[in-house]
Amino acid sequence: MIKTAVAGANALTRRWVASIDPDGSVAVSGAGVWPLLAYLAPAAGGDGRDELTSAVGLSADEAAAGAAALVELLQSTPGLRAAIGAWVHPELKLRPQWSDSLPPGAVGVLGEQAVLDAWVREQTDGLLDRMPLTIDPETLLVLASALVARTRWIEPFADGMLRPEAGPWSGRRLAGLHRTTADRDLLAVYETPAGPVTVLTVEGADGIDVDLVIGLPDAPAAAVLAAGVDAPSAVPSRRGSQFAEADTAPGVTVGTGYDHDDTPRLLASLPRFTVTSSHDLLAHADVFGLRTVSDLSSQRLPGVSDFPLGVGAAAQDLTASFTADGFEAAVVTAFDMRAGGAPSGRPLQVRLLLDRPFGFVARHRSSGLVLVAGWVAQGEAWLGRAGLSA
Repeated sequence: MIKTAVAGANALTRRWVASIDPDGSVAVSGAGVWPLLAYLAPAAGGDGRDELTSAVGLSADEAAAGAAALVELLQSTPGLRAAIGAWVHPELKLRPQWSDSLPPGAVGVLGEQAVLDAWVREQTDGLLDRMPLTIDPETLLVLASALVARTRWIEPFADGMLRPEAGPWSGRRLAGLHRTTADRDLLAVYETPAGPVTVLTVEGADGIDVDLVIGLPDAPAAAVLAAGVDAPSAVPSRRGSQFAEADTAPGVTVGTGYDHDDTPRLLASLPRFTVTSSHDLLAHADVFGLRTVSDLSSQRLPGVSDFPLGVGAAAQDLTASFTADGFEAAVVTAFDMRAGGAPSGRPLQVRLLLDRPFGFVARHRSSGLVLVAGWVAQGEAWLGRAGLSA
């Protein structure tokens, strides 16, 4: 079941990133949305049920079990934390079959906004401070998920400065991260319909990896990010150790090392970054199978309650940071339910320089579950060594 659930969540992330057209930095988490959709799918009726099961990738009979399996994976994995919460209006009676499908202790009484915001702060260790939805007198049920991912790099980066010489970041002084490693095969190039895409895997100590992805300068961000999501199931055209002198790829140059250094190496430089995003999921309702259940003209969720319900709002807030020491991300998603070849001589040095917009994909290593995927349109500014130590 967990393999099917992971495949469904990753497919949702893949569809979501393919639909983005970022004007700036952006990040999404299909893993944060998918369990909520899976809990709703068996409770929906008619076309809404069909749309939700299609979005989830599981039958209605399997969806709730898939959600439970995914949440259990997230809760039992070092470096990850997850929670499901549901708050119900005192006068709304839930069907026991649906409420019992939620994790034990997940259901509470809907009251003040401050209670929901406090839950967000508790579940994300303060990385996020409020529920992405604001309740009002018409809110009858709130269903939410929280996800936190933290890892420290097995091989950390060094802080420094990065000053791009060309492209949209040309002339800027950015807070740079630099690392040299002997494992050149952490870098791979994939051929895609949008051209070659370079992927660098940064390994975390808690079974969480972050793939940094960059395409050609004119490649759409959505296509580059989609390639990053797909990378584990694709075959690379080249790995870092297969580069020859003067070979190139997006972000990559190849040359020879210093005379005294006889070890081939992979050098990587990128800006430190923090990406924060807020998403109205109903703006892309078809991606999430929410088109019909968000129509409040009739009963859309008969499996939740005898009282007619529909999804009045759906939103996600997210923050993700990549630093010299590691990666940290927090996601809260909520639904508001309402009525209605090498040359001779010196060794080759393969260098990846991310000095223009690029993407990132954080995933659970053993299951392949994509936790967060995003696009970095701007790196952090260099504040000098005083700023780094602050």
